[in-house]
Amino acid sequence: MDIFVKLLVAVLSVMPVMALAAEGETVHEEKKLAVKVSTLNTSDSAIMATKPHQGEQPVQPLNIHIGPSKLTLFGYAQGKYDMTKTGGATDNSFSIARIILMANAELTRRLSFFVMLDVGTTQASKILHEYYAQYAFLPELKLRVGQFKTPYSMENIISPTLLGNININEGTRYMAGIAGDPLYGNYAGRDLGIMLTGDAIKAADGHRYLNYSLGVFNGAGINTRDNNKHKDVAAMINVLPTKNITLSASMILGNGNARDVDAFAAIEKGKDYTRNRWAVGAEISWRPLKLRTEYMWGKNGPIGNRAFYAELWCRLLRGLDLVLDYDYLNKNTALSKDTRDAFPAWTCTSNYLVGLQYWFYKKCRLSTQYVYSNRNTGPDTKAWITQLQIAF
Repeated sequence: MDIFVKLLVAVLSVMPVMALAAEGETVHEEKKLAVKVSTLNTSDSAIMATKPHQGEQPVQPLNIHIGPSKLTLFGYAQGKYDMTKTGGATDNSFSIARIILMANAELTRRLSFFVMLDVGTTQASKILHEYYAQYAFLPELKLRVGQFKTPYSMENIISPTLLGNININEGTRYMAGIAGDPLYGNYAGRDLGIMLTGDAIKAADGHRYLNYSLGVFNGAGINTRDNNKHKDVAAMINVLPTKNITLSASMILGNGNARDVDAFAAIEKGKDYTRNRWAVGAEISWRPLKLRTEYMWGKNGPIGNRAFYAELWCRLLRGLDLVLDYDYLNKNTALSKDTRDAFPAWTCTSNYLVGLQYWFYKKCRLSTQYVYSNRNTGPDTKAWITQLQIAF
């Protein structure tokens, strides 16, 4: 495993040198261009000609060009109100889930740099979510270096602006290192590393039949140096037989360093342990329905775990969707039912969700949903969550 990782790192590391050689005269020519800042505004007549979206005219766009480079700014915010009842205790609160600001700089036609900040987080160490440079040799071959989402689980790599479950499925959060696993840590499904990715085999309708990603990562989470001598290998392959169907398989293989004590007394805090994850899934869009489902399994040292979810959207009216979701997580598959029920903390849960979401402008929506969480130990949880999403 270590030999494979070293070989893969070596191959990925020489790619930037190859990229500069491939850029050749183009880079030399761009250096001769004067650097200046200009703003290009769409004319009033062009704005008036734009088709209104549900009665709203788009604001005048602003594009920033710095010499030969192009800078695109975008982001989103999600604020919510939730009421939760656990046993006999009820809690309710307004909160900010995320305020994400992103910038993508296109330095050349092939070289770009991306940065993402979560300015709504209360943890300073998690403000910086992503930063990476990417060089596109071809649409089929791109090299990415920096901090970004690990290519594991379809739900993990999809933006929260496009997920039906406001809180993200619990199994995905646990398995992908988003939140919930005390050994893995809560790192928003991202890590530092180097990765090859691309879209291959173009179809007649313009979509690509194959998408792949293969990378090497620290395995220690965001904004953190590696905490052991091992590296994680992550890979994902998506096959799209049509533009409306995606079949996916992904994995993470590596060795983590335990961030906390294992609940099952199998792994000590600060100790290295084997951490492997696999996932298979599919997404099908067939109007008025959209279904995405995944099955995930893996091991924390000797402890097996597995998760499953199925999320269904059904378009009821223009802009209005019914959202149904079932989410299952088992943190220790070796425990019998009696042992699980006698364990002092919950180890297995099933979440049932029903809700509505209304898209009132492009990526902007109002979502409301009821979630019932059935824990194997302790009181069940009932929650009503409403979220406003504004994206640009």
